[in-house]
Amino acid sequence: LEQVFLNIITNALVAVDDGGQITISTRQKAIDSVEVSIKDNGCGMTRATLDHIFEPFFTTKKNYGTGLGLSITHGIVSKLGGKLYVNSKEGEGTTFYVSLPVNTKFPGDE
Repeated sequence: LEQVFLNIITNALVAVDDGGQITISTRQKAIDSVEVSIKDNGCGMTRATLDHIFEPFFTTKKNYGTGLGLSITHGIVSKLGGKLYVNSKEGEGTTFYVSLPVNTKFPGDE
């Protein structure tokens, strides 16, 4: 999960200008899931960009970046039984949502 949040927050930092804002919040989405949202007021993404952001090697960073961060992030969240989705509007910002199942059983529980 550290890698998941590091990738999303790093992208948010690139998207916001000096004085930009990144907001991280959590909520219980359902009895068996939690959701973390990471919202920025940066440049946002076009529909064309949104259509490809989880594809390996897709990047909007011209001189750096491998295009693997969000692809890896999506894979990690999926392997944990969760979902990763995004809302973005060009010129207004982006919000990533990480929805994860809650394990209600603890070691030793029957």
